[in-house]
Amino acid sequence: MRLDKQERKALRHSLRNVDGDIFLFGSRLHDDRKGGDIDLLVFSKGSPYRISQEIAVNFFKECEEKIDVIVMDNSRLTEQQQAFVNTLKMEPIVP
Repeated sequence: MRLDKQERKALRHSLRNVDGDIFLFGSRLHDDRKGGDIDLLVFSKGSPYRISQEIAVNFFKECEEKIDVIVMDNSRLTEQQQAFVNTLKMEPIVP
């Protein structure tokens, strides 16, 4: 997992009030790559818009790195969402 100290601190700060399971996916899983934004997938029953905005805003207050947040209710995934999730390599993040 390729996150520096500041990014890890910003993630802890931005995820502290999130009720759900949180996963990192995308290029940041690969230690041998450079660059790339931080991609998060959050499984929660809360409002996807509110959760994603809250995480992004709180993260940006601590770290000006680009972050993408996807929020889904894993008990109500559409066929397309399930297909997307099935393509991902993910690692859990514990705030």
